[in-house]
Amino acid sequence: MSTATTPQFTHLHLHSEYSLLDGANRIKPLLKRVADLGMTSVALTDHGNLFGAAEFFTAANKVGIKPILGIEAYVAPEQRTMRAKSKVGPDGGFHLVLLARNDEGWGNLVKLSSDAYLKGFYHKPRMDRETLAQWSGGLIAINGHLGSSLAHHLVQFEQTGDDKYWKAAIKEARWHAEVFGPDEHGEPCFFVELQRMDIDKQDAINPLLIKLADELDLPLVCDNDAHFLTADDHNTHDTLCCISMGRTKEDPKRLTYPPDLYVKSAKEMVELFGDVPEAIENTNRIAERCETTIDFATSHAPVVRVTAPSESPTWDGISDLTEWFKAWCTRIELHPFDAERDAGADRIALEAECDRALRLLAEAGLIWRYGSDGVTDEIRARCERELSILSEKRISAYFLICWDFVNWARQRGIPASARGSGVGTMVGYVLGLSNACPVTFGLLFERFTDPDRDEYPDIDVDICQNGRGEVIQYVREKYGHVAQIITFGRLKARAAIKDVSRVMGLEPVEGQRLSNLVPPELNITIAQARESSTDFKEEYEKNPMSRRVIDEAEKLEGHARHAGVHAAGVVVATQPLDTIVPLCRVSGNDEAVTQWDGPTCERVGLLKMDFLGLRTLSTLELSRELVEVTLDESEIWAAVGHAPGDGPYPLDLDRVPWDNQQVLDLFRRGDTSGIFQFESTGMRQLLREIQPDRLEDLIAANALYRPGPMDLIPEYIARKHGKLPVPNVHPIVDEFTTETYGIMVYQEQVMQIVHGLGDIPLRQAYTLIKAISKKKVDVIDSARSGFIEGASGKGMGKDEAEELFELILKFAGYGFNKSHSTGYAIIAYQTAWLKTWFPVQYMAAVLTFESAAKKTEDWAPYLDDCRYTRFSDHADSKPDIGIEVRGPDINESRHRFTVVHDEHLSPSSLNGAIRFGLGGIKGAGKNAVEGLIAERDANGPFLSIWDICERAPSGTVNRATMEALIKAGALDSIHSMSKRASMVGEAESALRAGQKLKKDADSGQGQLFGGGDAPKEDPEQFALPDVPPWSEREALAYERELLGFHVSGHPIDEYDAVFKTYCSCSISQLDNMPMGRQIRLGVMIASTRIVTIQRGQNAGQRMAMLSLQDRGASIDAVMFSDHFARDGEMIVNDAVVIAEGHLDINNRSGGQQFIVERLVRPSEAAKFLTERIELRVPFKDGESQQAAGERLRMTAGVIKQAGGSQIADGAHPANVVLHLDLPEQVVTLKSEFRVVPHDELVRQLTKMLGGSQQVQLVGSIPQARARGRKAKG
Repeated sequence: MSTATTPQFTHLHLHSEYSLLDGANRIKPLLKRVADLGMTSVALTDHGNLFGAAEFFTAANKVGIKPILGIEAYVAPEQRTMRAKSKVGPDGGFHLVLLARNDEGWGNLVKLSSDAYLKGFYHKPRMDRETLAQWSGGLIAINGHLGSSLAHHLVQFEQTGDDKYWKAAIKEARWHAEVFGPDEHGEPCFFVELQRMDIDKQDAINPLLIKLADELDLPLVCDNDAHFLTADDHNTHDTLCCISMGRTKEDPKRLTYPPDLYVKSAKEMVELFGDVPEAIENTNRIAERCETTIDFATSHAPVVRVTAPSESPTWDGISDLTEWFKAWCTRIELHPFDAERDAGADRIALEAECDRALRLLAEAGLIWRYGSDGVTDEIRARCERELSILSEKRISAYFLICWDFVNWARQRGIPASARGSGVGTMVGYVLGLSNACPVTFGLLFERFTDPDRDEYPDIDVDICQNGRGEVIQYVREKYGHVAQIITFGRLKARAAIKDVSRVMGLEPVEGQRLSNLVPPELNITIAQARESSTDFKEEYEKNPMSRRVIDEAEKLEGHARHAGVHAAGVVVATQPLDTIVPLCRVSGNDEAVTQWDGPTCERVGLLKMDFLGLRTLSTLELSRELVEVTLDESEIWAAVGHAPGDGPYPLDLDRVPWDNQQVLDLFRRGDTSGIFQFESTGMRQLLREIQPDRLEDLIAANALYRPGPMDLIPEYIARKHGKLPVPNVHPIVDEFTTETYGIMVYQEQVMQIVHGLGDIPLRQAYTLIKAISKKKVDVIDSARSGFIEGASGKGMGKDEAEELFELILKFAGYGFNKSHSTGYAIIAYQTAWLKTWFPVQYMAAVLTFESAAKKTEDWAPYLDDCRYTRFSDHADSKPDIGIEVRGPDINESRHRFTVVHDEHLSPSSLNGAIRFGLGGIKGAGKNAVEGLIAERDANGPFLSIWDICERAPSGTVNRATMEALIKAGALDSIHSMSKRASMVGEAESALRAGQKLKKDADSGQGQLFGGGDAPKEDPEQFALPDVPPWSEREALAYERELLGFHVSGHPIDEYDAVFKTYCSCSISQLDNMPMGRQIRLGVMIASTRIVTIQRGQNAGQRMAMLSLQDRGASIDAVMFSDHFARDGEMIVNDAVVIAEGHLDINNRSGGQQFIVERLVRPSEAAKFLTERIELRVPFKDGESQQAAGERLRMTAGVIKQAGGSQIADGAHPANVVLHLDLPEQVVTLKSEFRVVPHDELVRQLTKMLGGSQQVQLVGSIPQARARGRKAKG
């Protein structure tokens, strides 16, 4: 008996993980299963998108599987542009499978998918009959499964028997057969679809679908709508769907998919459809007909048309170089090129124009950067070489476009600067895209792009975050074919655990607890967490439910969860982007976005640009503005010790000298609050140890302060300061590592050594660096032999060369990009330049942007930093430290932090204060603030609350606005702080009066405080109501509520003397404290969260999560259950306490946290925390020996009596030391008694000894306590 061969079968309806949270098939495992099943082709038809098409196409071809590119489209029941509920079908559209038969079909599929997002999106990205008819060429359509238009009509026919539904189905099928008519060979392009997966409705209409196909002579095809890989994956796919729908597994009302939607074998499919063999055979016929390609070969690098002068640039030798360069740049204008509109243009001629324009700009830039006589042969040769390479790679236009938008931005006060490897180009430097001379700093063009490869570089540009949107919009409007780039959020370890916990019905707090057991390391996996975390492993092994959650989460780990938009990336083309790449819109973004990620866009020939928002550039620009607004030009020059015109303009940050020692001294002190890249505690300590005296030290510090290179820091410091010798390895090695004292810190150094000593081309040297980081052994070994041979030819022994190569492997593995480090070190220096010479303006700018970007507790430390900021004339012998930050003021403040000068002082860089902005008052309202400032600027200061209410623009100020301004202290200057309660009481009446007066003025009856010829009435006739003033505590509480912190004081102020006696340091000084040291802090409890522990030995007990705050900073804190049981009653919001404990690392954030072990009320500090009492017994002039002796005996008697008292409540008895001030000497005696310094005793001794200065309490040193285990929970 012979065995028949199972017919082949091709899956034509299949979903990957890019059917976001609906499909579970990942592309590589999918292709492996297809191959294991003996199939030679497979289609990808994700829901409504082509997100995975390029990845699928590439991966399938790589393993020898034919990729069939498709989509399960959504087709609007009516017009795709209709945004209303449809009466004839689902709002999200009918489902229709479309497959690209050829390249025309692929192009039309891209068009259809793009249009569905950009014009047809309503619940889903929808096509309609119009677009299907327009772009049907080269496509095969499949219709019939539940959700399709045919199924929609046939289900109703089957349920009702009404013939109109059968006729509707016939009409629908005929339309599809006509639109997707036979191809050029007469083969059909429309198929009726059958599915059999135990779904009642589908099973019911399958006979009708066969009947319809027979009646209209349409071919049948079958598929399995595969959503997951194997039958065993059904539960995991079900979990994924629950995550998508926000449901739990136990929800009986949720949608569930049948368990048969997996990638079945040909045998299984034949068994299902044995009665309709045509349906099986047609899957293979369709597969054979589908031959498509995605074009990865064509370059879509942009080109522009240029208007440029015919002559070369020349400088007159007089003008300011920066102003001259700006003027020259205005003579070059770029005009966008459109491949469709300008189809007849000579592209080669356009590229030559771009080359010439870039050369002209570079010539002008050389003069600007180096002066007419400063361009050396080396600089000239470097520039010429780069221009030549850019021309050969046909990307001069790319540089021109980058220059265009950076130049446009700078002309509008929007600073921009290249980052990353783009900093290492001479052309970028002379065009103003960066500020680092690559010759001076040893930066390599090859780190930016490989001259011998076709791959395109991308220039990442940091832009002032306030103007970033404007720049992107400028590029979009000017160059037209622009889109942002998609990103895919994936289920990482913690997120996967949290999502699966919710799906399995765990309480949110339990899911959070479980996910928090995963160590907070970047990109850590669940498997790695089991290896590295004892707590996680213990939870996994001992808790069955946790194991179940973690196992399921691990299966979904890395799965695509949602689509987002790249924070900075855009692509620019010279033709409609939907002829190159599919487009979409992403939730929360109205702009066109590519359906493929950045690397894929680059593979299809698109050039990518990154527009990154950098807050520091915004800070620099605002700082410059504040300087120019508050100081006249002579003072600006005087600030840096120069006469006007003597050197570059002090605010021209592109041309400041990089070796100013007063600026570098700021780094040497570690005074780097508000200084880009150098603010952290560790970095400040590093700066104090390095003692930088040149910009190169800052570049090195930036590169070294990372895991791995940190190990080199002690050696770098020791060699810099001569404590260790710098070894001599080989003249070539020594030349390239001189600036870093013989240590290979940068990738560029490694490249130069490999090139110079081993004769390996620079481009290959960079390839080696990348291979080392990716551990590509074959590439490394190939380079090893070449390096050793080259080094041997230059006098190095083979063993030495081998040893050096091993060292190179070590350094290259974590060597830093010097171009990037240099670019950011320069920005850091620029911030330090402004802080050194214009500290008030700079810190006002820092406060403005940090307060807008961060929570109050995160930016408030800058307020404290202002108190320690030095002015440029500071000297130890004549200190000039501290910038006053004043609260908001209705007559001085602007919308944001600004600089004010007292009337009696001539404004200079050595004086001034910072005034809080009105816009920072919660509840004041933007329109009200802007209206009040405009009115004040136009008509002068406000005189009273009534004047404000009368003059405020109509409709802008209400009672809530007035109360917010009053409580924040903005009206203190016109009515005083003590009248805040009275002003709040008068606010409603003043507003009513103001509104009446406006109405009278509009009718010609004049104004209260002037207007027309009406006499100005005396405001003294109005009086604030007699209302009891708020206490200082109440007033401060309102300030904190409205401003986020206290301005006119702080609740801890009244305890200053207590805290000075008993506390170790302030919160801001904790940076200098080692972990584990016992510390006391004087703080206010800013916020609290009491938690009941769910698990472990302390289950059922309570602990507290706190935020502690003092005048200048805040810190997160934890009090565990054993300490909470004793002191928890003191944990009340806004309570002032002394907190004793130690510093620890917060496992979630990686930052510091304070472990509170004890709380003490300030009023009881003397009782519990005094180590000794110092008593000074003076002998007064003329006092008899008898009288003095009597006073001493009385003092001793009081001490003896107190020492005999019973000690209660855990009070700490203190030693007593007496200092006898005799005429000739001071005699010190120690009492044998120890006493508790309660209030009455201190008062008694103070009176007896003649004043508080005679009685001094000395606090005890905090002692480490026995520390219980941290609570699990």
